[in-house]
Amino acid sequence: MNNKLNAISTFLSVAKAGSFSAAARQSGMKQSAVSQQIAALEQELGVVLLHRTTRTMKLTEQGERYSRDMQLVLDAMREAEMRLDPVDQQFQGRVHVQLPSGLGQIFLPHLLSLQRLHPELHLMLSLDDRIADLVAEGVDVAIRLSSEPPLAHAARVLARIETALFAAPKFQAVHSVRELATLPHVRFSGIPLDAPLRLLSQEETLDVKVNTVFRANTSDALLQALESGIGIGGMQLPLAVSALKNGTLVPVLPAWRLPDRFLYAVFPDARFIPQRVRRVVSVIEQLLPEIATHETSK
Repeated sequence: MNNKLNAISTFLSVAKAGSFSAAARQSGMKQSAVSQQIAALEQELGVVLLHRTTRTMKLTEQGERYSRDMQLVLDAMREAEMRLDPVDQQFQGRVHVQLPSGLGQIFLPHLLSLQRLHPELHLMLSLDDRIADLVAEGVDVAIRLSSEPPLAHAARVLARIETALFAAPKFQAVHSVRELATLPHVRFSGIPLDAPLRLLSQEETLDVKVNTVFRANTSDALLQALESGIGIGGMQLPLAVSALKNGTLVPVLPAWRLPDRFLYAVFPDARFIPQRVRRVVSVIEQLLPEIATHETSK
């Protein structure tokens, strides 16, 4: 059994390094020994895990699936062994976190403090508003804003985030929803250009066709566009707090808001979530009462 575990570990090293020679260098083994272990593993499994040529190496479809599954198995074994150690090792190892660009800036100082406190923790942060392929990109947890949970992965709701309309102080005053249709708007580029602006009040929901003059794919770009005075736009309340305090933004039609969105922790595989990943998510979750609208507005 130990020989098989060694072979599996070697296979994962080859898959990660991209070649037999690189895996051999990293592990201190001879390249011939690496090749022999992979060949023996393939023979035992009865499948080809790697396509090899004299110049390239590529995982087969079965190899990709086996690599993902075995990485989970080895991670689970290490996690079980760590729990036997009385020393707190919950903040050790690599954690790849994808964060929304705007909220990620709020979380960043706290995550940097966490890294300083736990030198054995190796954080990799992606501040990105796109929907990443968690498995292909090796993301351990994605913190995502969405109106509903993702269908493809396990997810846990962390908070409800409100979004309201804002503009620069010198922008034309708006007194009714009807006026919005005639004014320039700033919107996220992921929203279809012809999609109406949905607004909610205590009593009703309205869809308003608006004139979009500026689009961007990050919250920071949208915030700067609003502060520049080129239009009206929706902004998540936690991201607008600083601008409201500084007087560079003012609320527009405060009796109305955009549909609420929820902040989710999304995991690539619910079968095994390493303790270090859970702890990083816990740190983020502890910050949310300070920033989530449903808490700060009480």
